[in-house]
Amino acid sequence: MNDNPRLHASAADTPLPSLLAFEADLAASTESSAGVESLLATMRKGWIQLDGEILRRLRLSRYMSQQDLANDCWHRGIQVSIATIKRAECGHPVRFRIARELARCFEVPVEHLVRLSA
Repeated sequence: MNDNPRLHASAADTPLPSLLAFEADLAASTESSAGVESLLATMRKGWIQLDGEILRRLRLSRYMSQQDLANDCWHRGIQVSIATIKRAECGHPVRFRIARELARCFEVPVEHLVRLSA
């Protein structure tokens, strides 16, 4: 019998959708093909631009400073630094892994954090 815990994962343990699935959903749900193409090109390189205003509002809705958010992430086992939070809120691209981690921290889908206009 195989005791690999990955083989016995429940539906709640399933990972977030893959980058390719996200690309397909994004392309199907948006109308600005030029903006989508540049966004997808950036995503293929492993980077994605998040909507800094949405991130800021989510953080402030929980009455947290950027440092509080970084500390909360650390205590929850989510690896996001204060510098990364600052960059994301300023609109600088972040690694796709960071987008997933921030979405996990705020308990929202990654799609909710993505900036659609290029």
